Amino acid sequence: MGYSVKQIRKQFAEQGVFYTDDKLARLIADAVSTGGDVVDVYDPTCGAGNLLAVFPDDVAKYGQEIDAVQAEVARQRLPNAHIVTGDTLLNPAFTERKFRHIVANYPFSIKWQPFSDPRWDAAPTLPPPSKADYAFILHIVSMLADDGVATVLGFPGILYRGAREGKIREWLVRENLIESVTHIEKGYFEDTSISTALIVFRKGKTTTDVVFRDHERGLEATASLDDIVANGFNLSPQGYIVVEEKRPEPDLVALEMSARSLALRNLEAQINYSKGAIEIHNTFGLPPLPPLADFLHDIRAVADKYR
Repeated sequence: MGYSVKQIRKQFAEQGVFYTDDKLARLIADAVSTGGDVVDVYDPTCGAGNLLAVFPDDVAKYGQEIDAVQAEVARQRLPNAHIVTGDTLLNPAFTERKFRHIVANYPFSIKWQPFSDPRWDAAPTLPPPSKADYAFILHIVSMLADDGVATVLGFPGILYRGAREGKIREWLVRENLIESVTHIEKGYFEDTSISTALIVFRKGKTTTDVVFRDHERGLEATASLDDIVANGFNLSPQGYIVVEEKRPEPDLVALEMSARSLALRNLEAQINYSKGAIEIHNTFGLPPLPPLADFLHDIRAVADKYR
């Protein structure tokens, strides 16, 4: 029985795995390239190799993928590649080396069974069983060279969720491992409409500042460690980027015409009122009012002043 690409993507989406489109892959690759010339690059959850494919043929590509079919596709399509089939969390490959450049779009918020391992022993706690996001992140940090850069695409919840994840996030900030956090608007995945977070991890940073970006609006802001501490180690870009709401410019012509129309209506209403008042006075023999002609004459006199 055959399977369509759409069916396969739907099955992966149910497991938190989303297809990385070319534009997003290029964005991730460009971010990691700030770490200097890319000689080799590692993707711990490489799928069919979409992230690795954006790098030139002369770049050595290392990847691991739990799904055997996708791993084989990556082997066939990628030149100069070393692809291992296996579970990155349980049986990580390439642990004998460190990488200066790492890219990742790991499965979002999948369940896992926590266990002791040197990769996350330095962290203050283990990631929760219900969400393996920080298990992948801690694995990536452990595989990063002392001058390395990793670009990781994740679900926005990792930026603000509390409990164990909040403690690990605080530890990562205090260890000065986070260089930037970028909000990526929805629309980059065919499989889902969610927005995502692009986090750049860098070892050997020279400042404790973190740069926050809003890719959708083209805005950014730099926050100090004190700013982040004051914000409870919440790393959502909207907590640091001030978005000025643009008030629509008033239509002065429309406002003027509306004001004139209102003034004419009020004037007509006043003329009708005066006419009615004169008729009532005349009908019931009340003290006479000045004739309406006098009122109209006065109105014309005012208008003549502005001719």
